[in-house]
Amino acid sequence: MTIYRSKFCSSRSPVLPWTAWLLCVWLNATIGQLLSISAAEPLAVVRAPSELTLLGPDYPRVFFFRAAEGAARRPQGTFDAWETEFSRLMGIMGKCLDEEVLDTEARNPDFFARFKQRNPRQAVLLHFNGNARDPRYHAEHYHPGHWVYRRAIRILSDVPAEEGLTTIRVEDARDFRTATGRYRTSNDDLALFGIAADGKHDWKHCEQVQLESVDAAANTIVVRRGCYGTKPLAFPTGRSRAAAHAAEGPWGKHNHLMWYYNHATHCPRDAQGRTCDDLLVDDLAAWFGPGGKLAAFDGLEFDVLFHQTHGDTDGDGEVDDGVVGGVNQYGIGVIEFARKLRDKMGDDFLILADGALGPGGVRSQRAWGLLNGIESEGWPNLNDWDFDDWSGGLNRHRFWQANAHPPAFSYINHKWIQPVPENPGETTTPDVPFSRHRLAFAAAQFADAMLCYSFPPPRDTDGPRGQLGIWDEFRAGAENRLGWLGRPEGPAIHLAAKTPNLLAGHELAAKLRGDVTIEGGSGPLRITAEQSAASDLEFSIPDIATAGSDLVVMVRMSGEPRAGYPATMARFVRVELSGGSVTLMSPMPNHTGMGLRGRPETPINSETGARVTYRPRQTIGDVTLDAYSIHPPYQGAKGYVYWCKDVDVPEQAELRFSLGMGEKSPERSDGVWFEVWAAEIADGEVAEFERLFAQDTKAHEWTACRVPLDKYAGRSVRLKFVADCGPRDHAVTDQGLWGNVRIGTVGQDESTDTPLVSSMTWLNKQPFDSAFYFRDVRSPTIRLNVRVEGPEPVTLERLEVHPHPDAMCRVFEHGLVLANPGLAPYTFDLSAISPGRQYRRLQATARQDTAVNNGAPVQGSVQVGERDALFLLRQ
Repeated sequence: MTIYRSKFCSSRSPVLPWTAWLLCVWLNATIGQLLSISAAEPLAVVRAPSELTLLGPDYPRVFFFRAAEGAARRPQGTFDAWETEFSRLMGIMGKCLDEEVLDTEARNPDFFARFKQRNPRQAVLLHFNGNARDPRYHAEHYHPGHWVYRRAIRILSDVPAEEGLTTIRVEDARDFRTATGRYRTSNDDLALFGIAADGKHDWKHCEQVQLESVDAAANTIVVRRGCYGTKPLAFPTGRSRAAAHAAEGPWGKHNHLMWYYNHATHCPRDAQGRTCDDLLVDDLAAWFGPGGKLAAFDGLEFDVLFHQTHGDTDGDGEVDDGVVGGVNQYGIGVIEFARKLRDKMGDDFLILADGALGPGGVRSQRAWGLLNGIESEGWPNLNDWDFDDWSGGLNRHRFWQANAHPPAFSYINHKWIQPVPENPGETTTPDVPFSRHRLAFAAAQFADAMLCYSFPPPRDTDGPRGQLGIWDEFRAGAENRLGWLGRPEGPAIHLAAKTPNLLAGHELAAKLRGDVTIEGGSGPLRITAEQSAASDLEFSIPDIATAGSDLVVMVRMSGEPRAGYPATMARFVRVELSGGSVTLMSPMPNHTGMGLRGRPETPINSETGARVTYRPRQTIGDVTLDAYSIHPPYQGAKGYVYWCKDVDVPEQAELRFSLGMGEKSPERSDGVWFEVWAAEIADGEVAEFERLFAQDTKAHEWTACRVPLDKYAGRSVRLKFVADCGPRDHAVTDQGLWGNVRIGTVGQDESTDTPLVSSMTWLNKQPFDSAFYFRDVRSPTIRLNVRVEGPEPVTLERLEVHPHPDAMCRVFEHGLVLANPGLAPYTFDLSAISPGRQYRRLQATARQDTAVNNGAPVQGSVQVGERDALFLLRQ
């Protein structure tokens, strides 16, 4: 429902009763319709997020995700039946534009708008792709420089201006892909360019085409001409080139590849001086503004909005990933896009975006203070129903809760998926017990997050076909009562914080190690990287004695903003724990790069096919190891990839690792040549490298290797791990693995090793409390390592280590939520947690967990199973 400003109701007054405000809304809307207000001067749309039940004080705060969208698209369904099904929670979210999924716009905008009119206190939100767009959807007014492209390839034959299909000879046809995309059924979209005097693409002489076929041997491609609103043009040999669009998807078998928006600050401008983001903000403002098809909506969520991109953003034909002078101008551009949209739409318009993309969310947008919050698609992550990233998930949401544009609105889309191996692009839900679902729901209550779901329970038994099931914890089970927990009476509690601190009595400054300088003593410590040009600030605390298999690390830290970036942009922090052998595995190695034959080493360019990717739990046969998955370059050039780790080598040390290859490598590859090199580090300078190990393999098995390091005992060393395609430059299926790389002591029993585990948080100028839970600690001592993005100083106010599971609880007006993310059952003392109160279990609905949620009273203490949670009603 569109709400227009007038003298009678110019804003939402905090003292105006809800019923009076609703009457004001109805009168304005009705008068506006009667007087054909849409034909007059456009008036502002008024939104009132404070009146939404979903943003109210009563927990759990729950809404329907895209199931509402899919049901609205069904032509046989009626609005009344659809509204009956999806008005049972506190709101809906879904696609209502054809920018990603076809046939969405026919009914969805009208259904969603009518839903809002009839349910004004329910939230109605658009689901919109922030990274990319189907080029067939209102893209004709975008400039060709408003998209990101892959590496440009020179055209070596004259291309006539002709309709239909044209065969074009290019310098290297291998860069163009058929049978690509999510389902391996799409072909690249390409742009043909002239070359301007400055060597960049000639944007005025550009044609969009569709790739039909590739002949790699002849270096020719066949394209369909004059696509996406362009006309066939002539392109002379030697002064023209072709570049494929950087794209994602398609998201649905009958949909199209989506072209990446160019969010970079240096995005080429059109003839009116407008960037891609200028047009995108205008598009959104028109859709959500007065008379727009989405005017009744409360806001939107950007499904995928990256902080990083891959491709050419300045139009010179070379891949730059949006980085200029070492600064991520693409990521800054995403922040500025959010700022422009916020300025355009005002403070009451809800804007959310993905916050868990990439390991720990490192790839997600960083628009703190501008967005209302984030989505976690799957919690903690899409494939983490073991809750390995329990702490990272909580830290992400808590940080956004503290740093969002008000009102804070982050949510968990309850969803876990696993691939269907025989069908590319298809996924299915895993078979997990009710306990894992409850644990994710509990996390949302601890982090003040809303909940929706793509992983539903069994369908309800009511209704003609049975309506979409609703999880019992969302509505007090059989009582079917929303907001049943009521208001939280305080923050969530880590019970580990009440146990002894293993670092108590130690001067923290004296225990820190690393290439850092430390200022301060018994109070906060200011920590600065010794090398101002370092990519990260890193410090560690070795030899912390353990007391059991569980540890919770509590950290309060703040830090200066990154040089060259907006002051509001937080820094990514990773906290790592290991014991026994010193593991060299980490999601982010110290350095990575590649070397092409006859050229100096450079950062990895994925356009060559080169990669070094961290892959936890990589299985060959019946052995699973954390690994770096590698592939030497093979597109356009041959050579090697490498990764490095800087270490302090102890006495009697040896390097231990396993080598592996892909499943198809024995038949297709001639082997990868694995090498280990070492160079001493002194006064920040790296000496000449010396080769310590070389071996080739193509076997699909783990091959254990050991390399003595006694020569470097007591020294700081950079270890360089190289994977080369070999002397014959044959790089087909050279899919190699470095598995479980570590430094151990000669003769040491590795059964008591604690493998490296890492978790994340964010850091900005305001002190922030983070918690990190480490399970399955096996070693008598552990090493704690903290790595902060960028070299700028940080302030460490608190660091505690508690030998206890991360059992958590939160007390509400009308209930209690308990959670145990540990690997063994945990007993909660209710008399200590909530003295003087009585509780009982929920009464489950017929098709959910009737064993745990059996309605029985709970007194004294209660045991919660491993990786489980319990929602209790106050009696």
